[in-house]
Amino acid sequence: MKSNLKYLCLFLFAILLLGACKNEGELIEAKGYGVININATTTTDIGNLLVDIDGKVVDTLKPPSAVKAIKAYTGDRKLKIYQTGKEGAPVIDTLLNVEGKDTKLSFLYTAEVKIIGGGYDGSVTPAKGNSLVQFVNLEKSLPASVDLKIYELYYTDNGDILSEEVTTVKNIRKDRFSPYIELGPTKHGDYTFGYYFGVFEPGTGNMLVDVLTYYPTIYWDSQGSQYFKPNKVISLGFVYDPVNVFYATPVIYDTELK
Repeated sequence: MKSNLKYLCLFLFAILLLGACKNEGELIEAKGYGVININATTTTDIGNLLVDIDGKVVDTLKPPSAVKAIKAYTGDRKLKIYQTGKEGAPVIDTLLNVEGKDTKLSFLYTAEVKIIGGGYDGSVTPAKGNSLVQFVNLEKSLPASVDLKIYELYYTDNGDILSEEVTTVKNIRKDRFSPYIELGPTKHGDYTFGYYFGVFEPGTGNMLVDVLTYYPTIYWDSQGSQYFKPNKVISLGFVYDPVNVFYATPVIYDTELK
């Protein structure tokens, strides 16, 4: 008798549990969570961008660069990113399949160019221990094409900051990324600040952005590490940041070579 009563209780509990999992006659689908990692690069004139997932604004991307990790349900998620008041003309309007692991979305959006996704295509391979860097000009006050001089900045025992020119990159444009350049480890050991660059006018060589005034920095990951990292492929933008009065150099794409 006790055994029958036990099985009856279990049966009733199962019915109650099944009923709790229903909503208007439909089974409620169990949902897990994943993370959408967004790496956005814009210019200050674009303003803030709103992140809308499944019809709900969940975050804001602020210029000139923003890295966000946004929690979302797994499965197909409708993602829209748009300027305030311009929901009908989104910068991004796509369906993302969010899995338990991270889902990545990188994009560059300016008045001149919109690049969604992309990154390293494997067409150029650096020597083992070296890394590749490419650039795009995001600053509207600069000419359509500029040249860059890459420097290693380091300090002396007296505390003086010196610059050693490493290479020149010509024809950095606003509508596409430059070809990759290859850089090796810095030469000044514990005295180094890393790689920086100055901006110059093509043809005349006139300095447009002084390396020792604005310190445009070559970063080696999206977290802003200025010290050289081997076996990396980095895509950098550069744009003047009037709030902090320096040139921001956001990492748009970041690939680690195996």
